[in-house]
Amino acid sequence: MLVVVVAAIASGCVTGPRPTLIARTPIDDAAAQSVVDLLDLAGAVDFVATYDIIPSATGATTAATVVQFDGQRRISIGDVDYFTDTESSRTCRNGGDNCSDFLDDSRVSDLAITHSFWGSAMQTRLEVDARRRIGPSVATSLTIAEFPATCVDVIVPSAATTTGSVRYCALDSGVLARYFGADVSIELTSFSLAVVAADLDPG
Repeated sequence: MLVVVVAAIASGCVTGPRPTLIARTPIDDAAAQSVVDLLDLAGAVDFVATYDIIPSATGATTAATVVQFDGQRRISIGDVDYFTDTESSRTCRNGGDNCSDFLDDSRVSDLAITHSFWGSAMQTRLEVDARRRIGPSVATSLTIAEFPATCVDVIVPSAATTTGSVRYCALDSGVLARYFGADVSIELTSFSLAVVAADLDPG
């Protein structure tokens, strides 16, 4: 079995984001692999992005902001803030209270996402969906939040119907631009590479 080794950023660890080596098996699906490869870049670029997250269970929109700058991250999802740097990680309510000294995804579990929805979590989801697909994937190029995005529609088994289509889109920088699945929809609403340290402050 051919295995490639790629550099990735660890997420969800108590010591903050840092490079590690992860062995990944290539997908036998060129359209999906191209988006997987893009999502692998997201952990290494400085950016600020905003999203609308809509879980299918409620249909309610939750706003999210992701800032990555100089080895630090702030991910705000609704009233929950996730902070990581090279030494520590913590999860707090907006305003800095009710904090935990780790990245607590249970605080956003009702949204059917994790704090790393904008990169590595969707990369893993796409790899799983591409390997269980029951039809050919379809590649498209779209403009999302005024930026070009590479997309793939993957046909997977669906409990509701015979088949279901899941869409994944990533910007050239690797940041998630769109996810349409049975459990949740995620849409990029703004994106900028012009980020400064002050953007890490949730305000």
